[in-house]
Amino acid sequence: MSSQSIRSTSAAAPAPRRRFHPRTLWQVPQYGMMIIVSLVCLVPVAIMLRIALTPQVDWRQMPIDWFQPATWKSFEQVLASPFLHSLLNSFIIALITTLIVVVLSAMGGHALARMRGKNKDRFLFVVLGTRMGPAVVFGLPIYLLASSIGLVDTYVGIIAVYIVYNLAFGIWMMHGFFLDIPGEVEEAGLMDGLSEWGVFRRVSLPMAASGVIATATLVFILTWNEFFYAFVLTQRTASTFPTTIPGYFGAFQVDWGPMFAASTLGILPPVIFGILARKWLAKGLSGGLVD
Repeated sequence: MSSQSIRSTSAAAPAPRRRFHPRTLWQVPQYGMMIIVSLVCLVPVAIMLRIALTPQVDWRQMPIDWFQPATWKSFEQVLASPFLHSLLNSFIIALITTLIVVVLSAMGGHALARMRGKNKDRFLFVVLGTRMGPAVVFGLPIYLLASSIGLVDTYVGIIAVYIVYNLAFGIWMMHGFFLDIPGEVEEAGLMDGLSEWGVFRRVSLPMAASGVIATATLVFILTWNEFFYAFVLTQRTASTFPTTIPGYFGAFQVDWGPMFAASTLGILPPVIFGILARKWLAKGLSGGLVD
């Protein structure tokens, strides 16, 4: 048979029919649910951005005209207000809190991962217990304590509260990541002449780098979005971005455009931070918390 006839035969042969694997069929509703959940999460963000770009006369227009020409007046009004001061405060407070919490969580999580004995689980439960109560229960005692030592509306006061607020979460995450590191690796480091601190810094910590980044990302986002303690403990000097949003609610009207413009600017830093660290963030959510 000539090569031409072979090509003509293969060209005329029907293409093999693709079969849906049972696993593929099972994934169809899963993907459908993921799309629905994503839309539910993104629609409020789209409405917020659309109203922020809408002229004042149309803020309350329903249904929303998605094709209306955009205006930046709400963003200009927000940028000309003290909002940027609060936004900078949020960044400074969240960054310092994240650095301190990650350092303390790494050391505490490593110590707990290598701890032996029946009291370990009890201690872990006590650590987790600091996050079980609602913030409103601790708000007044913390305010009275901060007021008595002059830490109301200061960076030190709100950062100290956020460190305590996030430390249990960080320790639990880092504890899970350090459990994944075999103890034999650290013992080999000790046999090579490293001290215990040297093993932690030069062996264990680099191996848990993804956990450190995941913990830092989540602590930053939690601190950035926290509202209650910032509302109670700050007034003007150390006020953060979330505490400025209620200021757009007036007695007789609501400044919808500036409020949504401020909200749009406020969610950008954690979104960018989360996108940059999404690989480690996914591992932290699926690994560190489970362990």
